[in-house]
Amino acid sequence: MKDVNLNSLKIFLVVATSNSFLEASNKLYISQPAISKSINKLEEDLGVSLFYRANKGVTLTSDGEILLKYVKDSRKLLLACERMLSSNNSLDSGSIVIGAQSHIVRNYLLEKINNFRSLFPNVMFRIVDLSTLELIEGLEKHELDFVVDASPINTPYNNLRIQPIYKLDTCFIKSKENNKTYNKITDLEDECIVMPISRSSLRKNLFKSLENIIDIKPQLEYGTEELIIESVKRNMGVGYVVKGETLKIDKNKLDIIDLNIPLPTVEINLVYIDSYLTPLAREFIKKEFNVKEVATNEW
Repeated sequence: MKDVNLNSLKIFLVVATSNSFLEASNKLYISQPAISKSINKLEEDLGVSLFYRANKGVTLTSDGEILLKYVKDSRKLLLACERMLSSNNSLDSGSIVIGAQSHIVRNYLLEKINNFRSLFPNVMFRIVDLSTLELIEGLEKHELDFVVDASPINTPYNNLRIQPIYKLDTCFIKSKENNKTYNKITDLEDECIVMPISRSSLRKNLFKSLENIIDIKPQLEYGTEELIIESVKRNMGVGYVVKGETLKIDKNKLDIIDLNIPLPTVEINLVYIDSYLTPLAREFIKKEFNVKEVATNEW
């Protein structure tokens, strides 16, 4: 067996997961003949057939299935090594890849990133905004340095560290154009309520806290905080959001409603795999999240 080119394994992985030379070509921006040539060469070097070819696409042979398993495992290690090497054990440069949804970035992370960049201006940040499940999967694949998330995290992975780092208050808001007075939660009973979508933990926690007080029936539901705030600014209803930086920006168009009742807080969690933290990511966690000792054992 000849030495195998790492690039050919990358091409194999994309073909194997897409079951198509054409789709792999589109994803990798490589011509389809070049994809075919690379796979043929890989099969020749390994001395096995990796794919069954058909007009509708390709499927893995038993040898192909075996190779795919090893390539996936190796890819995790290579990504982790790449992230470690990119930091070069230096805090003066490198990159930090954070998984976080937009409302967490706006209301909590932006300030932290700005603080850190004032100390280390050459550090590049990349934010990946996906669902909680997708973020955890990205972390497990070592595509992210760490995740900052406010949703309950139920995961099959036993190597993740989950650490509460902050709490955000929540509130009801109205447009400056709305002249109504709301002194108690029941005053909202006949209002158009603008809420996060039903699967949102923010909404679930609110409903649970108010279940014996008021039966809230949202008339407008959105998947993002931006749309809730935009609807309220246009005086389309009363909204429920995190009390954060966004409201400070829109303070000339929005009012926070004081209902004289405690509302749920949002607990923000740091999620990471300690053994794959780069020195740069570890420094960020210690400085900006006030985590003095990042755990060294897994659970």
